[in-house]
Amino acid sequence: MAPAQRTRTHPTDGFTNYAGIEETHLLADGRVEAEIEVREEHLNEGGVVHGGLLATALDVVMGSAVVATLDLDEGQWCATQSLTTDFLRPVREGEIRAVGEIDRRGSLAANVSGEIHDEEGRVVARATGVWAIRRSG
Repeated sequence: MAPAQRTRTHPTDGFTNYAGIEETHLLADGRVEAEIEVREEHLNEGGVVHGGLLATALDVVMGSAVVATLDLDEGQWCATQSLTTDFLRPVREGEIRAVGEIDRRGSLAANVSGEIHDEEGRVVARATGVWAIRRSG
C-alpha cells in the first residue's frame, strides 16, 4: 500500500513488537493494517506460521481500528471481549498483511472484522470480534 494512502503510522511495543508487528498504519478509509515478515521463529513444527501469530496480528489491527475512534483525552479505552479466528490456508514464508476494520460501533462496544493476506493476496485467515469500550474513572 502506498504511504500516501495512510493517515497515521503507530509504532508498537512489548509483546506485539516481539511478535514481529513493528507498526500499524491507519488508512484514510478507517481501516488499520500491519505487515509482518515471516521469520523462522514464527513457524510451528509443521513448518507453517503458528496460528497464535496470525490471531495476534488480527487482534492488533482490529483493536487498533477501535482505538482510532476513541477519545483518549476523555479516558476512553477498549479491550478485546471476544475474537473468533478462522485459519484458511497455511503460510510458510514471505510477508503477510493484516487488515482490520470496524463493522459497527456503539458507545459500549464495537463489532470488528479482519483478514490476513499472503504475498499473492490470498486470504489466509479471517476473524470477527467484539471490543468493549469503556471510560476510565
